[in-house]
Amino acid sequence: MKYSPSTDYISFLPRLREGDRVTYDGTNWEIRDFSTYDDANGYEMMEWLIQSSHKSHYLLREVDPEQPETKINWYLSEEIKVDCVSGERVGDNMQFVLWDAMKGNREPYPKLRALGRLYYFESQTEGTYKGEDGSESRKTWDYWDEEHVWNLAIEAWQNRELHVYSTQKVSPEDFAIAEKSDQSEKLVEINTSKSLSKNHSKKSDRTWQWVCAWGLVVAGVILMMSGDW
Repeated sequence: MKYSPSTDYISFLPRLREGDRVTYDGTNWEIRDFSTYDDANGYEMMEWLIQSSHKSHYLLREVDPEQPETKINWYLSEEIKVDCVSGERVGDNMQFVLWDAMKGNREPYPKLRALGRLYYFESQTEGTYKGEDGSESRKTWDYWDEEHVWNLAIEAWQNRELHVYSTQKVSPEDFAIAEKSDQSEKLVEINTSKSLSKNHSKKSDRTWQWVCAWGLVVAGVILMMSGDW
């Protein structure tokens, strides 16, 4: 991927695809997957699965026509276990009722708890997810904490599949194209040195072969002229 320091972050991030590498928060991340999601109301989401040596996150680019002031938003999302989510009262187990409530078009729960935070329902979307394996319908309930810093996204898929994500807003300026590591550069230098050494050795061998050949020719000529041949 071509990139220069003057490139607009908002233009280079959407072009990330599998195999590209970025840095964020002092860590190198590799793009492992890319997908998109949209609905009939103009809502769009681009999703990148990014992976470091220790964990995985989703980088999200959201286009929400219902929020014209901040139409494009960027988030970093981490999947959490479904049993981390409870009702407004601590201990209310929601993992066996959420999927039925979402797919049954019931009213969303006004409040949910997860990871020690209380979240308030804000919106829901239902649209088509497009990935490498094809398309699939997905329904999402979005919750936010009171400060609107942390998001809780609950996704209901087909075949009773349910995914929950803890998400926070990020700035695209915090991401950059990852540079080669020192180890990679040293490896390149070592391989280059080995290649040059081999080429030099081959050239030296050829030089000695020519010297020996010409030495034999000269010796033969001298012997012929002296009559000793």
